[in-house]
Amino acid sequence: MAAVDSDALFKAKIQYLARDGQHQLVKPYYLYFKYDSVIAPTNTTADDHFVHIRNARNLDIPSGEMFSKWGFAQLRLDCPLTPEEYCDDKKVEEVLYPEYKSIARLLFPNAARVEVLEHAVSKDPKMEGFKRLIVWNQVRKRHPRWLSESLERHEFTTNQPSDYVHIDMTASSAAKCSIKQFNIYPKSYSRFVVVNLWKPIRGPVYDFPLTLCDRRTVDYASQATAMDIVTRDYVNENTRIYFDERHKWYYWHGMQADEVIAFIQADSQAENRAEDLSLQILTLDFRSSPYGFSRYS
Repeated sequence: MAAVDSDALFKAKIQYLARDGQHQLVKPYYLYFKYDSVIAPTNTTADDHFVHIRNARNLDIPSGEMFSKWGFAQLRLDCPLTPEEYCDDKKVEEVLYPEYKSIARLLFPNAARVEVLEHAVSKDPKMEGFKRLIVWNQVRKRHPRWLSESLERHEFTTNQPSDYVHIDMTASSAAKCSIKQFNIYPKSYSRFVVVNLWKPIRGPVYDFPLTLCDRRTVDYASQATAMDIVTRDYVNENTRIYFDERHKWYYWHGMQADEVIAFIQADSQAENRAEDLSLQILTLDFRSSPYGFSRYS
């Protein structure tokens, strides 16, 4: 937890992956569902550290430059959808998808094709085809008991915001997704990029806002490892990160519903190079907020 002055540098505790010799032989995993078995829900251990987190609103850097160098940026997005309408897949596809594609075109003007990869609202993901650039959009509403009580992720029936430092996809898992979902093989494109667009459905956001790491401060070879995420419906591979004091973290104070953060998740030209990706986590708990609602994005 942390209390923050919107203009100040402050410290907050975030969860990295603890180094463990067993991961030289057994791949890290996390089971995101309830089950009757003696198998542990994860073979990983948290490594908590207090780090400095800076308010990115104080940075006088154009969005395009920040995105290309740091791996993330904040942009404006006026969307007429009400919070309730984000649960209507048809309206989201008709109204929000074109806006997201426009943002992707702005960030990657030379992309041969831009499509939305996934949009999920607490049910099976809906997929749309892609060829060169794909945009990943997930709706998550934090359960009031998540990260406030001693409950594990697999004890919830809905997808909860992540509580550990990670990259959502590896280049390998993104490529497998393209093959499985769309029968598109790597030989058919020169490059593909997965971009996550994170948007508040209600604002301002003070409850566990998205926190991002400057990709230039990360050394993939010594600080990252792949982990399997297993649910009842699918298996994904993401990237977990080991602590390094040189990591630099940022967030946008009080994000509003007309703002969106874009950050790179996977890049086929940057496989095994985290300096071309963006680390993310939801770390901060501003429960003194007068608005009194859980993060919804």
